[in-house]
Amino acid sequence: MRKRDTTALTHTAARRPRLRAYASAVCLIALMSAAQAQSVSGADAADETYGLRGTTTAAPSAQSSAAATLYGALPARPDTGTAAARGAVAASPSQPVQPVAAPVEAVAADQTGAVGPVSDLSQADRDYAASLERQNERIATVDGLPLNPPADDATVPGFMLGTLTLRPTLSERLVHESTSYGGSKTSRIYSETTASGVLESNWSRHQLRVEGSGTFQKNISGTGAEEPRANLDARLNLDLVNDVTGILGAGYSYSQESRTDPNAIAGATTQSGIHELRALVGAQKDLGILRGTTTLEVTRKIYGDATSADGSTIAVNDRDTLGAELTTRIGYAVSPALIPFLEASVGRERYDQRIDNTGAERSSTTYGVRAGSEFDFGEKLTGELAAGYVLRNLDDGKLSDLSGLTLDGVVNWSPRRGTDVRTALATTLESATAAGQSGSVVYAFNSTLTQQIHSSVVARLGAAAGLRDYDSGSGRSNQRSYGVSTGLTWSINRYLDLEADASYTRTREPGVTDEKTTRVGLGLRLRR
Repeated sequence: MRKRDTTALTHTAARRPRLRAYASAVCLIALMSAAQAQSVSGADAADETYGLRGTTTAAPSAQSSAAATLYGALPARPDTGTAAARGAVAASPSQPVQPVAAPVEAVAADQTGAVGPVSDLSQADRDYAASLERQNERIATVDGLPLNPPADDATVPGFMLGTLTLRPTLSERLVHESTSYGGSKTSRIYSETTASGVLESNWSRHQLRVEGSGTFQKNISGTGAEEPRANLDARLNLDLVNDVTGILGAGYSYSQESRTDPNAIAGATTQSGIHELRALVGAQKDLGILRGTTTLEVTRKIYGDATSADGSTIAVNDRDTLGAELTTRIGYAVSPALIPFLEASVGRERYDQRIDNTGAERSSTTYGVRAGSEFDFGEKLTGELAAGYVLRNLDDGKLSDLSGLTLDGVVNWSPRRGTDVRTALATTLESATAAGQSGSVVYAFNSTLTQQIHSSVVARLGAAAGLRDYDSGSGRSNQRSYGVSTGLTWSINRYLDLEADASYTRTREPGVTDEKTTRVGLGLRLRR
């Protein structure tokens, strides 16, 4: 009997944990049912429920979606409940909410983590997504773009003048010059001040660009001719009807004639100053793959007096001219990177003094034709090259005509980042003033290699050559010139540069005195 009681007590004790677990489960279900019944008793409370995924029909509000997705949760999910289920909950708030199975499509979409439009995400989600982006960006290679490239005239802020932007530049240099002219040698130290600037428009239509510079020299010690110079160019592009662009331009330049020029006054201490005024009008039109441009340029040249060794002036106003040239170009766009073209021009130059001091009538008519191509292959290679023929027919029958092949163009080549090569070719006709001479065809070549050796240091190396091809009846040998230069620019900051340069030039002509010039300079350039 005692043994039977003991066995019964043992079975009762074994059942107690099971009873306790069952009672706990019943209480937990009752509490959950009561909480759900209380939460659906009002509209505001119903909006704040956060049911398990796919186990409730209560639609989360915008606030609950933002809270649920804040800092890492999945974006707000579309409502997976049905309208009938929501209606049933609202109709019997006191009854426990029975789980409603979500549609298969909604569950599948939810399980795959479907994300709605970006506009549906809260600002917190956007900030969190941005924080997940890559933070350790790739470090640039040695030959990549520098982190702090040297500033140029296009990067300085400049001054705003209404809808125009002015970027002025002021440079001051100290130069030592040594010149050997025949058996005589001279040297001087002079200061050179250059003021320049660019004025550009910020208009939605049309475009205006004005560039100007002026250089003044002052001898500090030694002897030598000071060589002031100035240049100003303005161009206005007008967007007219039917894709027609109007072109208006004007310009002025001043320079002093070199004593190696064939028209220079022998023995003069100061050569003649040349004033040149220019005006341009034209139109440009694109016809499908054809590119058409027509321009008319008028040029006025005025020659000042020269100064002889005894201080007297020598008038050379018989060289003053007025000229006009009409140029037409037609191009064919093979591709945006390559546009071959044909160009023809005709010009007339008239002297103010119909018959000059030598008794010659030097007014003339010039004809020219060129064929070439424009090319633009991005930052690696851009420019234009053309070859042609030019003929100048002088009014005086006793003077021979000028003619010759022409080579013109500019090529910009960048074999690698930080290395730039610029090469230019130009051909011009030059009239003569000596008796029995017609003039010459002048060819000029120059090339500059620029190498960035540091983010703020740029080195330059240049070469130049020239050929003055006289007419056969002049009896003169052709004149040749050569030159080399080098320089270094250190950008101290965005607005200030330190510049050092050196150059050597030589001009040779059989039967005429040669000239050799060496210059070494150091200066500062200030930009804004």
